[in-house]
Amino acid sequence: MKSLLHIFLLILLVSFLVSSCKSSRKAPQTSKQTEAQPSEKETPKTTSTLPGEGIQGHVYWIDGNQMPQASQSGDASPSGSKKQPVKRTIRIHELTHINEASLGDYLFGDIETPLITEVETDESGRFQVKLPPGRYSLFTIEEKGYFANVFDLDSFIHPVTVEKNQWEKTEITIDYQASY
Repeated sequence: MKSLLHIFLLILLVSFLVSSCKSSRKAPQTSKQTEAQPSEKETPKTTSTLPGEGIQGHVYWIDGNQMPQASQSGDASPSGSKKQPVKRTIRIHELTHINEASLGDYLFGDIETPLITEVETDESGRFQVKLPPGRYSLFTIEEKGYFANVFDLDSFIHPVTVEKNQWEKTEITIDYQASY
């Protein structure tokens, strides 16, 4: 059991380091960048026709073996399921550092930061929630805990920043039962 935890933490560390390397190669963004010109990798913000501000996005599920498998036709495609929209409850907490949540087997347990709100996705995995400007962490509720797999360079869990009069778009891909 301890070796599985060590492997998971090692994978988490490696993915963190890889994302650090990728983000350090990005050109610095200026505040003059317009909504019509988001960077290639940036999740675009929108001043939707909806008044106010908050978070909107999609939740997807993926599981199974995602490694490419060679077929007799020479095609190499993953053998597992493809990303599919899923209905879930999303818990939105104050911005949460990895040290403020207990990590179990691929899922988080207790989250120490205050819960701001919960929101249900629809059948197509879409959600939208009005929130005041601020920084938040997103988790999905799973059968045995809370899921999040996005971290920033400061080890905050799935951080989302809501700015005044803007809707922040995000995507959550629940993949703790997938292998890559």
